[in-house]
Amino acid sequence: MAAWPGEEIEERASDIAVAADVLLRRQAAWRHRRVETLRVLSHEEVRRQVSVDFTVPEEYRDLLCLSDAGEHAVPLGVLHKRPLVHFDLRDEEQRALPLLTADQGRAISRELLYQVLDGDLAGADADPEAVTLAAGPLIEAVLADDERRLEDRISELERDHGLARLDEFRAMAGLLSRSFVVWAVVVDIDRRRVLKFALDQRYTQRGGLTFYDTPGCTEAWSYHVEIDVPADVRARTTTLSDNATGAVLASGDRDADRPALYFSADAAQTYASPGLVVDYGAERWRFLAPAAIVAAVIALVVLPPWVFADLHTLAGRAGPAIGLVLSTSAVFSALVLRTDEHPMLRLMLVRYRLCLVACTIAALFAAAALGFQARDWVIEVTWAVAAVVAAGSAGILMYAAMRAPSVRSRPAAELP
Repeated sequence: MAAWPGEEIEERASDIAVAADVLLRRQAAWRHRRVETLRVLSHEEVRRQVSVDFTVPEEYRDLLCLSDAGEHAVPLGVLHKRPLVHFDLRDEEQRALPLLTADQGRAISRELLYQVLDGDLAGADADPEAVTLAAGPLIEAVLADDERRLEDRISELERDHGLARLDEFRAMAGLLSRSFVVWAVVVDIDRRRVLKFALDQRYTQRGGLTFYDTPGCTEAWSYHVEIDVPADVRARTTTLSDNATGAVLASGDRDADRPALYFSADAAQTYASPGLVVDYGAERWRFLAPAAIVAAVIALVVLPPWVFADLHTLAGRAGPAIGLVLSTSAVFSALVLRTDEHPMLRLMLVRYRLCLVACTIAALFAAAALGFQARDWVIEVTWAVAAVVAAGSAGILMYAAMRAPSVRSRPAAELP
């Protein structure tokens, strides 16, 4: 009678774990190249598209076999434990490939943890069976995504049984407590393969900088990453670094519309928290320069009359004031009320739009006070406020426009 798929995994989990122990420790030895493209979807999400070029070592191919149909489980990568959103896995011909389920992955991870623990216990004076029995609840906690007091619980296990530090077990338990292995089900692994997967992920922003996790930069011999920057936005700086130590691993071109970075990890070096840090900037002529020009014009219209003109005399002539009201309203509608922008760009321009809004509203109130022939002190106050707000807004927008990147695209020949 043929075994059910779940039963096949249970039967094969031990052998697969033997191969996984080696393949996960030496990921760069059999994965030749990993290419990632990060496409910004919004100010919160990015679409990560990953291509993995690999060759499974011949001595581990039989261990990874899942069934008599020639299916093999390949550890394609390691992802942080979070829900997979819009996950897609395909082969070279763009055919969809299956994944092992979470329960099947946990079965392999359980065997892997026990095997790593046995390796650490080799040659130790303690009773291996007693240690293995005591480590059972700890291993189940790791598989249940329970990271609470993980280091303390392992130290307690070492102390209770008089063990030396279980370094390999600590490393593997730490990895599997915060991450899970992407097990791709592949039919033909007797040759070099290129598989591709994609998923949506959230990212963080701090101090105007955007942070993307890039644990995959150490999972292959060479790592390439590109950022598909939204329209009308440029990447001012792009840096691949180890966030734990601050070491810079690679840097991209300045003010690029599609920055590309290349990195090859040193096998002797460990990277605790590799990540990509990007400083985005809105293009100069998308909004900032036109807004600065408009704010400067409004300042020039408001400031000289406030300083030199007799506003009380002008109050009897409403024509110029009404013209100012209509023109600033049209500018406000054209530059502020836009709906065709990328969500990230819209968020980046919020404070500058507020400057233009403040400048425009101040001018409107000043013109309205003049056009409706308000009292003398009201005219004086509104024009004074309008002059200060217009001058300040124009200064802020002109400074931002001068610092903003201009339109610049990298020639295709520059891409690595």
